[in-house]
Amino acid sequence: MRLDPYDSRNRGQSIELTSPAKSRNPACFVANTQKSEFRLSLFAFRCIFIGVIRSFADTATEKIFLGEALSRKESKKFGTLNTTKAFERLAILNEADEKSLLLIPALHYHKLKGTSKYSIDAESRNSPWRITFQWENAEMKNVELVRIEDTH
Repeated sequence: MRLDPYDSRNRGQSIELTSPAKSRNPACFVANTQKSEFRLSLFAFRCIFIGVIRSFADTATEKIFLGEALSRKESKKFGTLNTTKAFERLAILNEADEKSLLLIPALHYHKLKGTSKYSIDAESRNSPWRITFQWENAEMKNVELVRIEDTH
């Protein structure tokens, strides 16, 4: 059974989504309503909900966002990065505006010095991985996972 947000029978129902970490497929969400359980892929969400991210700087970051499998070379590039956590942070970015990013202190949202780019933590503050992006007309462009070499 497919969940249709425009179907009048689904209006007013509360939907609970479990995170990809609790699902077997990282690109699959489980939506529980009062009547039924639905399994929705991330691709269905991209079709239903239009997000803020407009472009990616590289294909590997886009693959993580879409929940696709990384090639051996891409996996080696990301090394110790927790891709599930990065996926969750990218999903937050896709639904966020600048004000909401400022309200979540765990993301450590800030503007990078000397550039027009902004950054959030991809995993945690101790991780060397950051997600960088540019704002343009309330949309994010050139979203990229980058590894910082020196934090000082």
